[in-house]
Amino acid sequence: MKADNELENIAAIVNAIDAKKAENIVVLDLREQSSYLNYFVIASALSRAHLKTLFDEVHKTAVEHGIERPRAQSPQYESGWVTYDFGFYVIHLFEDEKRKFYNLEDIWRNAARVDLAHTTRTHDLKPRKGDSESSATTKKTSSIKKKKSTAKTERFSKKKTTIKKKTTKEKKMATAKKKPAKKKAAKKPAKKKAAKKK
Repeated sequence: MKADNELENIAAIVNAIDAKKAENIVVLDLREQSSYLNYFVIASALSRAHLKTLFDEVHKTAVEHGIERPRAQSPQYESGWVTYDFGFYVIHLFEDEKRKFYNLEDIWRNAARVDLAHTTRTHDLKPRKGDSESSATTKKTSSIKKKKSTAKTERFSKKKTTIKKKTTKEKKMATAKKKPAKKKAAKKPAKKKAAKKK
């Protein structure tokens, strides 16, 4: 398989797992480092369930794009690290702690990182967590959020200014209404005048 085709397939997989919110996606070019591997795709899952979702998404994408799957896949989700082996390239999906522990990027630190920005992917391939260089998409999203929050603040301030303050007289009337009316003392029945003596 040509490297171009491999990269197209990898781009399709990267797009798919990116859409499913995979974190910190990295593609390593291992051709100078390994005699039998061309690429690694490394991504993080947010949870065990998310790990399974990402693995299923890789499988679904491979089927939809007719990508060869030469190795039998038997994921052990409880290990926190699953791989999808396409022969010359392997997809590594990790839970965050396991990724830090095995640290494949450090083991293969001499491998070049592949930028798939020319593909249809909506985000760049640079790590998202703690990313020092913010992507254009992130900037766009933050500017949209900023505009929304500004509009919200303006609406709120308008509401605040339209609220009419009660005058002292109105306040007194309001409190007077709230107080229960005092009951008038019942009039005592008038004593009958003693009958005049005849």
